[in-house]
Amino acid sequence: MKKITTHVATALLLCVIAVSPVFAKVKSRTITVGQDFAVGGTVVKAGTYRFNFDDQKNELTVTDRKTKEVLARSEARVETRKAGPLTMHLELVESGSSKTLASIAFSGEKQSYVLAGSTAAR
Repeated sequence: MKKITTHVATALLLCVIAVSPVFAKVKSRTITVGQDFAVGGTVVKAGTYRFNFDDQKNELTVTDRKTKEVLARSEARVETRKAGPLTMHLELVESGSSKTLASIAFSGEKQSYVLAGSTAAR
């Protein structure tokens, strides 16, 4: 009986360990931006990029669509969107002579991702 209990406990532990990576979700969308912008202090030229948000790391990354190279990354937090249409929303704020990405919301989702250090007027 003791041996069966040990085997069951070990099996359950292995299941818990195997399932835990499933909870980490990375949401991503390919978006074309028509002007240069900064993310986490890195200037990104206008173009088409893949925006990824990792909810486990609370990090937004901007990846080149063709080369898959990470161009910029920044810490971000999740906020619930205000009522209205759940369309794609990209908020850029003036930062000296350039624009900085303050927040991004993907179409069809009820949350937006606000970048750390953004000075967006709320």
